[in-house]
Amino acid sequence: MSQKELSRIQILEQSLSGLITTSYAAFILNLSERQVYRLKAKLREHGPAALAHGNRGRKPAHTIPDEVRQLVVQLAQTKYRGCNYSFLSELLHEHEGILLSPSSVARILKAAGIPSPKKHRPPKIHRTRPRKSQPGLLVHIDGSHHDWLEGRGPKLVLLLAIDDATGQILAALFWPAEDFEGYRRLLYDLVTQHGIPVAIYSDRHTLFFSPKDKEDAVSFEHQLLGQQRSLTQIGRILNELGIRHIPARSPQAKGRIERAFETLQQRLVIELRLAGATTLEEANKVLKKFIPRYNEKFAKPPADSVPAFRPVPSHLRLGHIFCWKEHRTLNSGYTIHFESKAYRVINPKNAPFIPLRSVVEVHKLPGGSLYVAWNGHIYPLEEHVEISPASKSKAVPRPAEVKERAGPPPSPRRPAENHPWRKPFLPRRSYYTTYTTSLTNSQTSFT
Repeated sequence: MSQKELSRIQILEQSLSGLITTSYAAFILNLSERQVYRLKAKLREHGPAALAHGNRGRKPAHTIPDEVRQLVVQLAQTKYRGCNYSFLSELLHEHEGILLSPSSVARILKAAGIPSPKKHRPPKIHRTRPRKSQPGLLVHIDGSHHDWLEGRGPKLVLLLAIDDATGQILAALFWPAEDFEGYRRLLYDLVTQHGIPVAIYSDRHTLFFSPKDKEDAVSFEHQLLGQQRSLTQIGRILNELGIRHIPARSPQAKGRIERAFETLQQRLVIELRLAGATTLEEANKVLKKFIPRYNEKFAKPPADSVPAFRPVPSHLRLGHIFCWKEHRTLNSGYTIHFESKAYRVINPKNAPFIPLRSVVEVHKLPGGSLYVAWNGHIYPLEEHVEISPASKSKAVPRPAEVKERAGPPPSPRRPAENHPWRKPFLPRRSYYTTYTTSLTNSQTSFT
């Protein structure tokens, strides 16, 4: 019996012996007089054991069976290893049909000596930035390098775009590296599925901002184009779409997307393991199914439900915006050089001719096709094979003139007997003029 019950027995015995009144016993025990009379009757008839609770020592009807407890411990160590208590409770209900609350799962695992993988640290005191009021006012983009496939496949990077107002995942994909092509696909999915956001919030990676991000570092060509700073390919895409690009000065400044990555590294890894994903394609299929469930559980309602995303204007050619662009000079022959090859500009019908020595913009689309843009017009390109002067001077025999010769090589050709080369060498005859003859006669007469 507990100490409280022993103290109650002592007071009730004093009341039974007449040392204290029933009302005073009720005051000491903080009970009603009627309840004290009941307890005194039980004590008188059945002794001190009657004051213990009737369910003591009995197994509750709603207790968790031992078989279920053992199964939960086994699954937490094998199939669902690395899950926290809350996520494990969801997975048990979804995949195993075991309906347990997170607190029940926590009690079972703690009793088995299995702590939660997520350590709850005391919160740090810092000033939090309030969320934006509308979806689309600010979108966070970043990449997470993590062993998403747990050694079953290649190393992948999760590229993510989340909304600041709701925390909703707007676009996401797995990619082999954090490069231009990955972010190009991420931004293309964002714009085509939701619209053009007002601002993009990212870190200061060289994919977004040039390391020479100063006005004095802008090249002369970019100054002629009216650019105040040198733009990367991603920065150029955002500039053409009219999206404001905001850099983060520290990882803590973009804490919302960092916390999203922390949640995904705990939950998405388990989903990929359960699906048996081993390749990039399989990982993206799992991610596509996971995003709606994540948004349903973790997204928050915005203060203003009217989205701030702008629709894509009809005159914009997204294929010629989400591409690789470089500037070249149009040479004689209507050609340009790009990636160590020469290309000739094809002038479409009703398109103006580009003056020679003009600076044109080369567009390399994702499919590999090449175009040239000048004054709002698009010109296709075709590969041009240039013939060097050395190859022009060499006489290349035609296939019909090339014949195979059998036998030994022919003897050298000898000149004929009456050929001028066979005549003896004759000294050069002196040619005398009238002036030379008169001069000789005058010299003879003087002598």
